[in-house]
Amino acid sequence: MTGVSPAERRRISLTAIGEFLLVVLFVVSLPVLFIWTLWLFWAVLATALVLGLLVRGLALLLMGSERRGHTLATLILTFSLLTIAVALPIYYLIYKVEADPPLLPNVVLTNGEKTVVFQGMVHVGMESFFKSVVYDLESALQSGYRLYYEGIRPSPGEGDDWYIANQAGGRDLTEHFKTLSDACGVTFQMDYFTLMEESARRNPGRHVVADVTTLEMKQEYQRLIMNDPEFDERMRRRGKLPEPRPPNLVDRLLDWHGRANDSQRELIGVLCRGFISIALDEDNIRDRDLDKVVLDFRNRKLVERLLADPANKIYITYGAAHLPGVVALLREQDPDWQILSVKWVRGLATPENWEGSLDIPLIPVKTELP
Repeated sequence: MTGVSPAERRRISLTAIGEFLLVVLFVVSLPVLFIWTLWLFWAVLATALVLGLLVRGLALLLMGSERRGHTLATLILTFSLLTIAVALPIYYLIYKVEADPPLLPNVVLTNGEKTVVFQGMVHVGMESFFKSVVYDLESALQSGYRLYYEGIRPSPGEGDDWYIANQAGGRDLTEHFKTLSDACGVTFQMDYFTLMEESARRNPGRHVVADVTTLEMKQEYQRLIMNDPEFDERMRRRGKLPEPRPPNLVDRLLDWHGRANDSQRELIGVLCRGFISIALDEDNIRDRDLDKVVLDFRNRKLVERLLADPANKIYITYGAAHLPGVVALLREQDPDWQILSVKWVRGLATPENWEGSLDIPLIPVKTELP
């Protein structure tokens, strides 16, 4: 580079690095277009063609014909940038699950007389998480704990009707979570909690579904409408929910999963796990319309049961969003409640599928005797 100024060398070097990165990002992004659907590839290509010609025409208009450059290069650059832009959210969701996964708390509390372990839960998560929870529950039973489970109990009739219309989105939540776990490539919690059923049959007093009924939730909802002007106004703004409920993004993903090929299902799993990870983060900060019923009311009932229970060791498996409210209510009743320990457990990850080989024939080789 004799005769080239340092500034020009830097420009050439940065341009080369930029072109290299662009090529790498394009190469890793292009498969997403084909996996999603071939129509997406053609749509991105057509959009790149239109935008590239517009950019080229604008450049000619502003800078004149003497700096027109190569139109083909502009089209290729536009197509590459659009392809990367389409694939970028997919890779962000992969990063989110792997590098910044949802962590669930395991908290030990005591007031000197009673010890409570609160294990934060999710409805769908990684298999190893649920295995570890079941193992901890078995250990807790052997250590004399009474087990508390989350699970809103049905009230056939008006209670269930209200819950289905206002909280379940007009669907069977158990079936919904089973379908969701299959699409996400993860595990539904009830698939593992069935392992505790035999223990519950042998020792029913040690296993408690410590939750409210759908009818109690409806009655609390009606009480708030009558006595809480802020809640009443919020429900008025919310209005009557449409029936049937219009499909949301997750519903559309599940519908696509039912007719997708294997490669598309892997892509749907990435999207699904990423959305769950983001939703679990938002659970701790968002203010939802029915939180005074779904969170606050159930927290009060859970704490009332905890304090009235003669057992001095209780192990709770409940949604992690309930933990701050439960601790606050315990300390309202007794300021001596303190946290002894906190550990964090990973609740979601990309499924692992290891492939190996055995130097053993699958079928025994028959040998003829001499």
